[in-house]
Amino acid sequence: MTVVWLALDVIFDAIYVFDIIIQLRTGYLEHGILVTDGRRLIKKYIKSIYFICDALSLLPVYLVSCKIFKIDRPLLKCPRFLKVYRARQFSSKVESAALHPNGVRIFNLVHVLFLLTHWFAAVYFLVSERIGFGEGDWVHPNTTGGYNHTSRQYLASFYWSTITLTTIGDIPRPESNWE
Repeated sequence: MTVVWLALDVIFDAIYVFDIIIQLRTGYLEHGILVTDGRRLIKKYIKSIYFICDALSLLPVYLVSCKIFKIDRPLLKCPRFLKVYRARQFSSKVESAALHPNGVRIFNLVHVLFLLTHWFAAVYFLVSERIGFGEGDWVHPNTTGGYNHTSRQYLASFYWSTITLTTIGDIPRPESNWE
């Protein structure tokens, strides 16, 4: 699986670089006139906050931490979240061009709900790991037996996150500060 994740990292880094190249050539309006001069486009983009976000999102923090410091934490890929502004721009453009903008809004809402549920599941798993798997009713079950597969661990965390966020589950009360 490490080779697959490394290949995906390289692919997404290439997409990010390609996005920067496209942004360097994207025109803008100045006093109602479309600017297409290459030098002016590059100068404006490099001076913008968007270039800083794009450049920081390409920092290989995760690879450096794995190779040099021997720390394998996917959370170190968080500089990639700086590209979230591009998703918002894309969503806005799609919504304004769509024949049914309410359908696009509903899709965006469902997407955000699944994303938040995924993030809460990840946080729950990390907190459970910190406390110790199977160390009480609140934390994730022990990772041996039926829960030794990544898919089963993820589904259990996703289930906990879903019932917690929707308040339909009877969750045990937290007993420590970490919980």
